[in-house]
Amino acid sequence: MPSIGTRRRVLHLLPVAFAVAVVVLIGGTIAATPSLERAGLLDVPPSPQRYADMAVDLMVDGLQADPARVAEVRAQVDAQAAKARDYAGTHPALSAAAKELGGEHSSLLGPAEAAADFGDSPPVSAAAEPRPTVTTADGITTIVVPAIVGGDDASRQRYVDTGARGLVAAVPATTRGWVVDLRGNTGGDMWPMLAALSPLLDEGQVMSFEHADRSEPVTVAGGAVAQDGDVMATSDAGRVPAGLPIAVLTDGMTVSSGEAVAIAFIGQHGVRSFGQPTYGFSSATADARRRRDREPHGRGRRGSHREALRRSRGAGRRGRRRRDHRRRRRLVRRAAVTARAAVSRPRPA
Repeated sequence: MPSIGTRRRVLHLLPVAFAVAVVVLIGGTIAATPSLERAGLLDVPPSPQRYADMAVDLMVDGLQADPARVAEVRAQVDAQAAKARDYAGTHPALSAAAKELGGEHSSLLGPAEAAADFGDSPPVSAAAEPRPTVTTADGITTIVVPAIVGGDDASRQRYVDTGARGLVAAVPATTRGWVVDLRGNTGGDMWPMLAALSPLLDEGQVMSFEHADRSEPVTVAGGAVAQDGDVMATSDAGRVPAGLPIAVLTDGMTVSSGEAVAIAFIGQHGVRSFGQPTYGFSSATADARRRRDREPHGRGRRGSHREALRRSRGAGRRGRRRRDHRRRRRLVRRAAVTARAAVSRPRPA
């Protein structure tokens, strides 16, 4: 009979680190990796076939998913994964399933890609953080709104304060109009972006997220930006006086959250959009995580996979849904104009 010390050593060697973090992006990217079965209490990681089945479970809320389509996709994944000897062998089937149930804004990332996109980023100095820039020339104030990915609460608030307070401080010198420059904004966290621009946005509902079975309004009130009533970001800067025209500039690298910000201005009086067509991924993302340390039988390498699933579309103030288009459709008006010309020649909304 093994001694107590031997049993302790055996228990110590059990694969407790098999817990995996899978990230499901609701309109973006989801991470698919073996997890501890539902409650996260598996002692042994799942087989490649069970792993694939669990990954499909994460896709049932996809924007293009319905029971019949999910059943069809699950059968296809099961058939293709039947002979898989490791998790990597299931990835082609899962990648196709993510796009089938979530659309073009959905994907499967391997361990290296997942670590690059979702892993902890090295700390940066406050001076190196992405922040809006506010400049005024000839009575026109331009705010350049960069992408913001990651960071902590303090860095996100610095982003908000830099933009919102900069706009309010520019009021005395702004006599002709405002320019919101979203060119090159590849997305990330839309909430600090909207809060930074809250001095320019009308209060009330500015857009919504349209799920297959519900609508979630996005509102601005008193500097607070909320999703379906839950406050996501706040600004204490106040508002700028209404009445001056606002030009929103976009280009082909205005993506995802950058597009959501552009949508928030659509329908507001005195606002016009200029520039080039946006990238066309105006859907929302969310995540559900599972992390793994190794595959069954010790094969594979440490890491986690992510599967991005699109679950909702952005919609404007009047509920008009914006489809992902990948440059096939235009979200904004094409015009070869500069920021200064945009506000110099405003047209009614």
